[in-house]
Amino acid sequence: MSDLFDLGREDSDLVGLHVRIPPNPASSRHVRERLLAYAQHRGVAAAVLADFMFAVGEAVANAIEHSHSMTSIEVRCSVDDEKIVAVVTDTGRGFEYGGRAAPPLGLIERGRGLSIMQGFTDIFSLQSTLGEGTAVLLGRYLRRQSKESPKAS
Repeated sequence: MSDLFDLGREDSDLVGLHVRIPPNPASSRHVRERLLAYAQHRGVAAAVLADFMFAVGEAVANAIEHSHSMTSIEVRCSVDDEKIVAVVTDTGRGFEYGGRAAPPLGLIERGRGLSIMQGFTDIFSLQSTLGEGTAVLLGRYLRRQSKESPKAS
């Protein structure tokens, strides 16, 4: 996979959370717990964090279910003054991606994952290479509340 989404590469100034999990649905909880603790420690507002966690959870679930990889799934996350971003990477079978996901028509229950991720994030990008894996970049812009409380009159 390209290092475009590699938050931990040497030339990156982003330092943050790095979690590796086996491709097992029970491992998703570990990602959620670590991500929540990290983001709360960095002061990410609850409203931003709820949508972000939902999107990252969907990306992790997709990697576990669809990658068919036997190797670890990696989740990297960082927070700066403007945004929280995460990259979910697997080394599975990959797939052809046309650049925009449209939800399935009708009442079909499957195939909504990419649309969900796009809908709950401000930043979304995906790279997938057949036979090599997939990397999903997800992010939300921070809408931090002012530290100063409004003064009573």
